[in-house]
Amino acid sequence: MTQKARALLTQVEEIAAGLVTTVWERLPGYDQARMEVDDLSGVVAPNLIAMLSAIADRRRLTDAELLPAAALGQRRAIQGVPIESLVASWHVAERALLERLITTGPALRGQDLGELVQRLAVVTDTMIDASTDAYRQTRSEAAAHLDQIATDLVSRLAGGEPLDPVDVEERARLVGVPAQVPHRAAAIGMTGETDPLVLAKAQKTVLDSLRPRLRSRILAGSKGSTMLLVLADIPGVDEALARAARRPGLPGGLVVGLGEPRPRFGEAGGSCREALGALEAGLRMGADRAVVHFKRVIPEVLLIDNPLDARRLIDTVLTPLRSSPALIETLRAYLSCGLSVRLTAQHLSIHENTVSYRLRRILQLLELENTSQLLRPDVLLALRADELGRG
Repeated sequence: MTQKARALLTQVEEIAAGLVTTVWERLPGYDQARMEVDDLSGVVAPNLIAMLSAIADRRRLTDAELLPAAALGQRRAIQGVPIESLVASWHVAERALLERLITTGPALRGQDLGELVQRLAVVTDTMIDASTDAYRQTRSEAAAHLDQIATDLVSRLAGGEPLDPVDVEERARLVGVPAQVPHRAAAIGMTGETDPLVLAKAQKTVLDSLRPRLRSRILAGSKGSTMLLVLADIPGVDEALARAARRPGLPGGLVVGLGEPRPRFGEAGGSCREALGALEAGLRMGADRAVVHFKRVIPEVLLIDNPLDARRLIDTVLTPLRSSPALIETLRAYLSCGLSVRLTAQHLSIHENTVSYRLRRILQLLELENTSQLLRPDVLLALRADELGRG
């Protein structure tokens, strides 16, 4: 056995070339898309030498001899070669060496042949353990690094500062995001004083329920206590978010703000700000386990983003009615009931004559000529600004 192994040490380059031919483009991941063929050739020979030397000397592999195997595992992890293909490549080497060891020199029989097979198997398993351990560690470190890149990307998009779309999309491609397709943002929050742990658990539940429905990666970051997602805009993504927000076990008051899609990932910063604005509007309006689309709350977002103007509007329109809260209550009910005196009376549980009297008083205080003028934008916006302020 020793003589056979030492004889093969003189044939390592030839054996290595044969292994490269066998592995190259036959095992998934070993192709031009991930590596050059010379890269594969350069790491095979040192590992074969270590394996044959350990067999020849009837000993275990040393730590120094395992270093090339570990380096191989690290490199394959970075190149994205499946770990199953990495293990398969070692077994290809094992079979090639076994065939050579059996056919080189005098034939081995019985116990000697069994010892050879066993020693080769032990050496191969030791090499596999060294390379797969390094592979998994590298993948774990790379995943943590990519997650940090993803989080930073979302924070930059939501920050509002000018960004270079080319740089942003280059980073997005690093974490597996198709930057050329439309993307949009979603912001997840809850009403009231919420336990941070409860909020974090609810946000994670929504995110986990979304992932199986989307083929591309979802980037998750945060702005304050709000989870912000940037995801590919595919048909039905809003329905998927709505179903996620209504999942059993989620606490009440959960709201998802949804920004409008942008043509490319690098332009998704605007969608992030829209999602945050829609979320804030939804929270103030008392939405519950619902998705709030930015396009449906643009007036509310404008009022929230301009608090001084909103306060001035409230004071200008509603101050004359402040002396009688019943008048403001009646005005809100009358507008929500489609300008129907009868429905307003039913809604407030009062007589229709009382509603009519209050409406005359409202028109008088606001200096309006008829009830149709209650639909003026300043009146409607003032009432909505007042609701948002109290929310």
